[in-house]
Amino acid sequence: MIDERQVREMLERRAETISATPTGEPKAIRRARRRLALNATVVGLVGLAVVAGALAGLRTIQATPTPVLPATPPSNVDACTTAPSPQTASTIEGPFGQVGGWIAYGSADGICALDPARPERRILLSRGDGDPVAWSSDGTKLLIQGGGGLHVLEADGTETLVTDSVANGGSFSPDGSEVVYGTSKKPAGSAIYAVSSDGGAPRLIRRATRRICCFSGRSVLAGVEHTALSPDGTRIAYFDGLGDNSHYLWVMNADGTERRLLRDDQVFGAGHVGGLMWSPDGEWLAFKGEDGIYLVRPDGSELTQLLPGSAASVQWSPDGSRIALVRQGVLWMANLDGSIERIVDGIGEGGIAWNPAV
Repeated sequence: MIDERQVREMLERRAETISATPTGEPKAIRRARRRLALNATVVGLVGLAVVAGALAGLRTIQATPTPVLPATPPSNVDACTTAPSPQTASTIEGPFGQVGGWIAYGSADGICALDPARPERRILLSRGDGDPVAWSSDGTKLLIQGGGGLHVLEADGTETLVTDSVANGGSFSPDGSEVVYGTSKKPAGSAIYAVSSDGGAPRLIRRATRRICCFSGRSVLAGVEHTALSPDGTRIAYFDGLGDNSHYLWVMNADGTERRLLRDDQVFGAGHVGGLMWSPDGEWLAFKGEDGIYLVRPDGSELTQLLPGSAASVQWSPDGSRIALVRQGVLWMANLDGSIERIVDGIGEGGIAWNPAV
């Protein structure tokens, strides 16, 4: 234990030693010595106060009991190991039958789902890693991006790798039998494909086009980004671009024909775009840019910034009345009039997918 009186006496003796000067020493030097002695004393006293404060704080910490955590994790804790009450009306077996209308997300525990109306209600869907991309229309299959490809998670817990290409977005066909996705990297190359949700060889729908690079002036292959199949399965919307510039938004028939340019880089500006998805009625497209979340008609009209600011991911609600978005690990709910509500913290920065089986 440090004795305050002993430290003070030590500092005073040190000051007297420093201030003692030989006779005949110039006045300027004597004044400098006195200033040094004073400064040393002040510094020492300050240090003593700091040590005393630290000891008092240590005693306080030692006296504080360890807090007891509540039995139920608060809504901003990333935990999803507790299942909700089963929904007896559901015909889907396993955990998928309990998460109709819930939002799936990736967490440290695995793939989880939460009830947006009561976000403390969560359930673990899979212990695998990855980000949810999309649900099938009946809520029996979940498309997950992770491990260098796309996987389909079934209601019984089985998981199927449908492509090992680095995919940019993806959608189920209306009956859940196929997955449509785009890729901008090898080995598949920059193109849009369809593949059976049970796995197998992919079917080419359309290859990417070439673009003149605005920096080099050379012709380069544009990367396909964020492919989205319409709810009725008749149209595909997607971006292509050069990474963080020269983005074009396209809509074409599901077989790759009659491609139409909706918007180009002059509207979106520089930066990354993504999160492209159709509204449940097929009347709107939503996507995220660096400066906000946008809505646009499938014919390119009525481009509207719904919200300013970037987001990690966006998802339409099953009834099309709201859009869920993630910003810095926080789940928000935006109405189509631009109003927004904070739902829950601590769900990470990955993708989300809203189960449509309400």
